[in-house]
Amino acid sequence: MSALPDPASLVHGTGLGARSHLQRVLVSELARLATLGAPSAPSRALLIEPGPFEAALRRDARERGGAVIAEFKQASPSLGPFAMGTPLLAQLRAYLEGGAAAFSILAEPAYFMGSVEHLKAAAELKRPRLYKGFVIAEAQLAEAEAGGAEAVLLIARVLKEHTAAFAEAARARGLEPLVELHDMTEVGFAQAADARLVGINARDLSTFNLGVPTAAPLRRVFPEAVLIRESGLATPEDARAALRAGFDAVLIGEALMRSPDPRDFLSRILAGLR
Repeated sequence: MSALPDPASLVHGTGLGARSHLQRVLVSELARLATLGAPSAPSRALLIEPGPFEAALRRDARERGGAVIAEFKQASPSLGPFAMGTPLLAQLRAYLEGGAAAFSILAEPAYFMGSVEHLKAAAELKRPRLYKGFVIAEAQLAEAEAGGAEAVLLIARVLKEHTAAFAEAARARGLEPLVELHDMTEVGFAQAADARLVGINARDLSTFNLGVPTAAPLRRVFPEAVLIRESGLATPEDARAALRAGFDAVLIGEALMRSPDPRDFLSRILAGLR
């Protein structure tokens, strides 16, 4: 297996300003590594793709016209806390009843108020789970594995030419890598990682400004991958438009957490797609 780089070199090699949201999160995660200790050896079998996370998204994309990854998210660097105290299991059950194919669980504690304990608790609802964090080290992959995640987010803007090595390390732990891109300049990193799950984040993590990504350029590069639109989906209509525009799945967090009826929000996304 390819050697992973020193986490500090990743954090300090982003080229981002010290005040950017992404850089502050990465510096915080670098400090948190000391609390995680040395990574345990992989305890799962090598991933045989497609795994359960990918399979769930493909099933809903095929049968319903689109899949939804519903996220549990209580805070963000740009907004601060906005959904603190939301009962985890009650929220996830509403997602389940609304038709979510999978869950995304924030693991970063300082800025997103996430926790691997949320990931563990979500296991009882029997939906595939994404470890949503800012992976820069093997220890975080070990944390995701120990937490029971089926998939893990890998951010190409952070990992760059090391994305493939992290994807390999994730698969060695039975984790499905979801490679997140922010623009077409990063597609080579996902190609090198043989990514089967490719996300495009509409939010620039250095500024947290939003754009409107399109699926067509990605589909030409990744004709067989599951394409996932992330961020900036404020209404069911936004999500439905993204699915109709060629994305296989959407990942929604803040809008669901703010919704007084997340079950209805999700149902409205999926209604009428086929």
